[in-house]
Amino acid sequence: MTDRPALIVTGVGAHADPWHGLAATSAALAGVLAERMPVHHLDTDEIANRGTLTDAALIVMNISGDLATEASAASAVLDPLLDAVAAGIPLLAVHSSSLAFRDDPRWAELLGGRWVPGVTMHPQIGWSLVQPTAPLSPFRVYDERYSHLEVDDDSALRAIHTDDGITHALAWSHRGADGRGGVAYSALGHGVEAYRTAGTRALIHALIDELLGTAHAPSGTPDGSSPSRDLAAAALDYELIALAPAATEIATTGFADRFDDGELLASGYLLLERLPTGGAALHSHGREVGRVASVDGGLRVDLPGAEIEGRLLRSAEAGIALVAESGDWRSDGAGSAILLGEDWRVVVVHGPAPAKLDNRVRLLDDLRAVTATQREQQHA
Repeated sequence: MTDRPALIVTGVGAHADPWHGLAATSAALAGVLAERMPVHHLDTDEIANRGTLTDAALIVMNISGDLATEASAASAVLDPLLDAVAAGIPLLAVHSSSLAFRDDPRWAELLGGRWVPGVTMHPQIGWSLVQPTAPLSPFRVYDERYSHLEVDDDSALRAIHTDDGITHALAWSHRGADGRGGVAYSALGHGVEAYRTAGTRALIHALIDELLGTAHAPSGTPDGSSPSRDLAAAALDYELIALAPAATEIATTGFADRFDDGELLASGYLLLERLPTGGAALHSHGREVGRVASVDGGLRVDLPGAEIEGRLLRSAEAGIALVAESGDWRSDGAGSAILLGEDWRVVVVHGPAPAKLDNRVRLLDDLRAVTATQREQQHA
């Protein structure tokens, strides 16, 4: 373990986007790095104000860029990074960092590849197989699979994935023309759940080993924080999570493409975080947007901007609706409500876009209709 710190740079403002909870993934990434070195945090505004970067064993970039807006000037943040790498400080960039600084070709040149608007894409988030180079073993991870990234010829591939028979780069390493300032990139890490996978952690450590010229034995997946078990939860489909009182059996749909380690339950971009103090936090695209907690006689929901619409408690601000399948909603103040009933049941539906929210509420109704029909056929 080195005494010199890893410096994690988190994107804010123009170097972030609406679809990535960069603060949360930086915290998860810090947990991986802390196995081998101290970790310090800066954001891109602080880099711009600071001007220089020194006394770091490694710089780790967790940034982005909003493709729906005009690219902003990159030099105030990029110049100090280029100077640091030129001075011999290695750099690791992750996930949406390949979208960053698209107005300045120096970033793609440094990184050894880039996201190409209109060409690069990713299939729907879910479980997939990552195929790293030896000596790492293939592993499965719940994450986005960036595809059709542009990769320089002199970048050395360190991991790929295969989609429809076509291989796509997921990780690579790259060195400058003078051999100094090694750079590596991993496309993994959309959500905190990705860093719960031992394979993702091992890949990050392997890239750092290459950059630092060291060898590190990963400690594996960290233990969770012993979450409360006062809620039963199950993913019914993409972006649909059912909740019920503890020890209650939930009528599931056979949906398997979700992540659940007992603390985090992710279905698409909807994440339920079971809390040690009881209840759960609801996250949309990596950002906490509300909380639920079991109370006497029902379920309390705190969701900013939420309004009761019949069986729905809906928040356009959060991009979430809770559909009551058993129980009755009662307002409990601005943005708060209680689903009354000892046998309450509810499904959290995530959009976040209004049209997607409406479509997924309709999907829920049809899933329940199919389940009812199957039960009738089994007992016929």
